[in-house]
Amino acid sequence: MPTKPLSITIDKDISEKLNRISSETHRKKSFYVNEALRVYFEELEDYEIALSRRGGKTTSLKDSKKELGL
Repeated sequence: MPTKPLSITIDKDISEKLNRISSETHRKKSFYVNEALRVYFEELEDYEIALSRRGGKTTSLKDSKKELGL
């Protein structure tokens, strides 16, 4: 798949974790960033599909707990 360079600024703790796992696995940091974004966008798409199937309506946590008897 073609790639495109991207410059971003990330939190220091995330950067440290990314550096550590990249070093331990001998994979490029871009592999993990791409994978994380891919998973995030898939989850977001699933959420949007579920929301559209509900007609755009959401249920509050309080109402959900009440409905489930919690």
